Amino acid sequence: MKTSFFIAAFCLLSLSIFIGWVKFERNSDDLSISVSDTDDTFTYTSSFNEDYTGRVQDYINHSIKPNGLFKSTHDYFDVTTTLADKTEFYVKESPGKLKIEIDKKRNSYASYMRIKKMCEGLSNILKER
Repeated sequence: MKTSFFIAAFCLLSLSIFIGWVKFERNSDDLSISVSDTDDTFTYTSSFNEDYTGRVQDYINHSIKPNGLFKSTHDYFDVTTTLADKTEFYVKESPGKLKIEIDKKRNSYASYMRIKKMCEGLSNILKER
């Protein structure tokens, strides 16, 4: 009887620690931004606090007007999209994670600069804490 009580208490304590750890990891303020700019492609990758997802999505929607991608902060995207100005780029997004890639050879210099400027703005938003 005593043994089963200690096992139950141990399981309850372990579960509590695990739930706290998962919650802490999910809401961590760790920020990771990676930019790769080669002759062929420009790639922007970031991992950030999920609380910033709405701000990131709003900024992207504002930057690509009159187009829009995101309707909800719970959206998951893995899509290649073409804007009204014929800019074609890849977006993979989920809460707390973002990847944007543009093929420089398939897009104009102005399109490349538009996406690059948008990514620089995203970095500024994510660095504001």
